Amino acid sequence: MKAKDEQLPLWTLPNRLCILRILFIPLIIIFIEKGLFYVAFVLFILAGITDGLDGFVARRFKLTSKLGLYLDPIADKLLVSSVLITLTYHNLVPLWVTILLVCREFVINGLRSFYALEGITIYPSFAGKLKTTLQIVAISCLLFRHPLAQQIGLYIIYAALLFSMYSAVKYIMAIFRPKKTGNGS
Repeated sequence: MKAKDEQLPLWTLPNRLCILRILFIPLIIIFIEKGLFYVAFVLFILAGITDGLDGFVARRFKLTSKLGLYLDPIADKLLVSSVLITLTYHNLVPLWVTILLVCREFVINGLRSFYALEGITIYPSFAGKLKTTLQIVAISCLLFRHPLAQQIGLYIIYAALLFSMYSAVKYIMAIFRPKKTGNGS
């Protein structure tokens, strides 16, 4: 199956890796709920690896697609948000941190979707990518269930929160910045 305006099939390897990441989510949640944090940790690490791998494969082998452009960040947000919510339920992440991180994702993805309808693509910023990486590292530390790793994970999640808020402000400022006119006034 191909999109009307794309030469690549929709189910490229990078897009399949995104789908695989989404399919890991219920398994990770189930293992956390059953107290099998180490199994959840391994699955979460594998899901995190698919995040880096899909982008690398897409760029390296010129397999970028419009579907992948939207599917990748959605897979990231679903993975991180659902595991963060579950960890908050288990009192491993403060509720206020999870609320801010998840709300930021809704706002930015809502703006991206709105502009996508207008044919405008908003690409992830460096700060946004760093935020996602920090979240994955922090959640991995929290799932490892060692006291030192959990303490490090909490510090990293706070750093991710700072980059999350910073990148959200940058996105919003860029979107709502007044357009410059070309007439010199």
